[in-house]
Formats: sequence, structure tokens, C-alpha cells
Amino acid sequence: MKVLFDTTSSKTNTVVSIVGNDLLPYIATVRSVVDGGTYIAPESSINLPSDETILAAVEELVSEKVSPALRYIFVVGIGGSNLGTKAIYDALRPQLQLTAELIFVDTNNASTIQAALLCIGAAKTIDEVLLVSISKSGGTSETLANTEILVEQLFLRWGRAVRSRLVVITDAGSAFAAAAADRDVSVLTMPTCVGGRFSVFSSVGLFPLVALGVPVRELLQGATEMRQLCVNPEVSFNYAAMSACLLYQSYQDGLMVHDTFVFQSELESVGRWYRQLLGESIGKEISGSIEGTRVGFVPTVSVGSTDLHSVGQLYLGGPKRTITSFVYSKNDLVDFTVPTERLFPTLAPMITGKTTSAIMDAILQGTIAAYKNQHLPHMEIVLDAIVPYELGALLQFKMIEVMYLGYLMGVNTFDQPGVELYKVETKRLLGGT
Repeated sequence: MKVLFDTTSSKTNTVVSIVGNDLLPYIATVRSVVDGGTYIAPESSINLPSDETILAAVEELVSEKVSPALRYIFVVGIGGSNLGTKAIYDALRPQLQLTAELIFVDTNNASTIQAALLCIGAAKTIDEVLLVSISKSGGTSETLANTEILVEQLFLRWGRAVRSRLVVITDAGSAFAAAAADRDVSVLTMPTCVGGRFSVFSSVGLFPLVALGVPVRELLQGATEMRQLCVNPEVSFNYAAMSACLLYQSYQDGLMVHDTFVFQSELESVGRWYRQLLGESIGKEISGSIEGTRVGFVPTVSVGSTDLHSVGQLYLGGPKRTITSFVYSKNDLVDFTVPTERLFPTLAPMITGKTTSAIMDAILQGTIAAYKNQHLPHMEIVLDAIVPYELGALLQFKMIEVMYLGYLMGVNTFDQPGVELYKVETKRLLGGT
């Protein structure tokens, strides 16, 4: 993976020099967290990719729960409990030879629940089903409601044996962990200081992916090697620091939207994962602000070339309020060719004999050229291929980028007080306390 910045711009070089200097003390802090290898600091999620203890616990439980009969793995969670897993799954699904599928139950919407129940109904034996219930706090209303509904249906078919097909993933010491242990339900824990949106390389993401058969060691290797690059004190060689500096300066220049523009549709869920990471980490009051000053990017996701025909006019001809990160790979594993003997040969003759990858590359390069011509700020994130190693590197890069950006913008990157506002009102309306 490589990140391309417009280093020919004198402004880019100035930003990296000035803003990067302000970031140096925090880079040193993050590097010390890596060197310590513990889970004390809020940045400790960066130690997950090299934690063999967590991976060993995941692999041991997978060996107990997974057999060749497995067909459906239900991931019951919301936000940070499932978006990272879904990002990796959706990106890799076109190329993996899978005998099972992940089914994400991430809302109390009836149609989503109904679809999950139909899969349970299609299962012939209980070994075909594995239910993974994920709540960091152990008290997420949506997750607990869906868990109880699915467990009830499993119980109606197979009785108490359902408990052997349920895995709970939560904070160590949470009420959820205690309740599961009391009912002989398997429990995996995650480090308490690791926030949900930073948890993809913990048991939260690893257990469903290992159960599915994804080569997660390659994923973790990519994350580990990217981590080393992103704690480099030389900002110009540090992707995460460079990106954070440019995003920060863009915000100071009045750009409040950050668009993740992916050019392979299987990467759309990566953009949705980053949308939570950026929005929940940065959108809040500046720490210690007397006036209650609020900051934050509006994170959006676009898919090329589809969205060039829906919002391309807005991006290229509307207000200049957006900084864009193009994310793509030039190495598609499958390719198709437009026939030389065509039904409509006089229409768009330039596509005759061209491969779909060549057409998409022309669209991508044409889009980037148009952004340059319109002086629209952007960067490019280029994956060598859409494979576990590269995805691990990408997600780790983005998590460290957001840590650096939060520091520059003066917010606590790791809390989410605004999210609690809706949870309080929801519990009140449901008759809770």
C-alpha cells in the first residue's frame, strides 16, 4: 500500500513542515505505547495486531465451535462491533472460497431480523449455525434485543443446545460477560481501554473472520508493518502523520467534508467503517473549550464510477468544501473484455477490445485529473491488491491517522459523549433508568 500526496505543491510541503512539527510530541507518545506493548493508554489498540495471546484465544475457541458443517455465522452487533469485520468480509468475499457466510444483524429493523430468521429456518442441524453477540459495554439495547430474538428461535428448534452455539464478545468484567458465564455460554473479552471503533484487530473482528476461514495472520502482519511506518518521527515518511496534517489544514481552510471515494465497489464497507471512525472520533467539543467550540468533519462515502453519475456534478461543480481520499487497487483478480465483434460497434467505439480494468482505470485517472484541474484537494491510497495484508495496512493507517488528527484538532479522540445522549433517551422511552 502507498499513499500519494501532492508533494509538488508548496502549500503541502509547508503544511507538513509546520503542522507536522506540532505533531511530533504526540507521535512520540504513540510510539511509546507501541514500545510498551500494554493496554493502559487510550491509544493501545495499536498493540492488537501483534498480540498473540488474543489470537491464540480466538483460534482455540474457533477450533471448538467450527466444523465443516458450519453455514451461517450471525454477527450481532452495531457500530464498532461489526463495521470493521464487515469491511474486511465485503472486500474479500468476491475472491474467497467460502463454505459459510457472515450475516450481520446490526439493527432492530424487522426485515433484517426476518432475513436472519429465514437462515435459521434453512439450517438442518445446529452445527450449521454460530451466533456471535458483540457488545463492548454489555448493555447495547439493539444488540441484546436481537440476540434474545435469535436465541429464542434457535431454542425452539434445538433446545438448550443453543448455548453451545453462542459466543459473547465483550469487555472483561462486564455484566454481559458475567451473565454469559453463568449460563455456560463461551466468552471472549477485549481490552477495556480499546474503543469499539478501534477494535477490529481484537477478538471482535478476529473471531468471526477466523471462524469464516479468512487468513487473519496476513491481515495482522499488514497492520503491524504499517504501524511501524506510522510511528516514524520523520513526518514526511509517516503516512498517518502526513494525512492528518493535510486533513487538519484543510479543515482550517474551511473544508468540512471528507469523502472516501473508493473505485472498487467491494471497498464500500471500508468507507463506511472509516465514516464511523472519523465521525465518532473527531465530531465533538474541543477539550477544555470554555465557549464549547465544536469541530468535526462530515464523513461521506462514494463509489466509482457509480457516484460520478449521481453526485459527480456536485463534487466537481459545487462548493469547494470537500477533501477527497481516493482508494483503489489497480490489480483486479478478475477481468473482462469488451468483444471486438459488437452488437453496437458505432457507439463508444473506443471501448472495443478494452478490458473492464482498463476502462475503470481511465475513469479513475480522468476523475483525478478533473479534481486537479478544478484545484480540489485530494490524496490517493493505492492498494497493491485487495488482499488481507493490504486491508490490514489500510485499516491500521486510518486508525492512527485519526489519533493524530484528534490531537491536532484538540479533541479527545477516544470518547463519544454524543452517542450516549440518544442511548439515555432511548432507555427512558423504553421504561429503563
